[in-house]
Amino acid sequence: MSRGVGRSRRRFVALASVAGALLVAGLATWYFVFRDVVEPTTVGEAVMSFRQSTTEAPGRSPVPVGVYVYATSGFERTSALTGATHRYPPRSTITVTRDSCGVRMRWDVLHGRSTTWTFCIDRAGWIMATQDERHTFFGVTEATSYRCSSAPFRTPGDAPGKRVAVVCRTQDTAEHELQWVVGHAVLRVGNARVDTVHVRQTTTLSGGSRGPSAYDIWLARRSGVPVRIAMVSHTTNASPVGDVRYDEVVTLRLLSLTPRR
Repeated sequence: MSRGVGRSRRRFVALASVAGALLVAGLATWYFVFRDVVEPTTVGEAVMSFRQSTTEAPGRSPVPVGVYVYATSGFERTSALTGATHRYPPRSTITVTRDSCGVRMRWDVLHGRSTTWTFCIDRAGWIMATQDERHTFFGVTEATSYRCSSAPFRTPGDAPGKRVAVVCRTQDTAEHELQWVVGHAVLRVGNARVDTVHVRQTTTLSGGSRGPSAYDIWLARRSGVPVRIAMVSHTTNASPVGDVRYDEVVTLRLLSLTPRR
């Protein structure tokens, strides 16, 4: 009798040990494979990257090059897996570098979250040539590059005018934009008052991604430096397990007209 009880207890302990090991293994797998950890990109990292860059295109940027620091508020969120929200840090940067046809501006806020805009600039005004985005959730980075049709983003003289249709494309997604100069505004940067031009973009995605976005950008009229940016995006992406929703709301406010180098 006691031997039977002993064997039963040993079996129970063995089964419990196996179950515990499987539970620990499952939790470890979930932790290491599906955990979502993000770190902010610091101003120092952006400055170091700017200094170490050796791929800057020849030419002269009409916008003073360097790293601009912005007061930042907002978040990005996905419904994938268990869902995740990334709250943005209080500071982020836009790094301005030369491009062969104008200027490149890269916004860095998190390791794995950035957007790079390339503008061609001539007497016809500013034309957005490309927009490259990176989003990282659960350790997986999705990089998307849009190439856009030629249409004025910022018209000569910054005169408010009609809405201009633009199409930007990836391999499976089309972004239909309307962009126009809204008007002028005087904004404060530190102790300075800056004359700006307000440009607005409204976009609708179709194809692999779908949904609306809106961008309001205030550029310093004299230098072209972004003084304020407000971005709102709500998109849905198809996946093997169903639709995945992505939301982003962010506001950037320039803290100094002098870039860090």
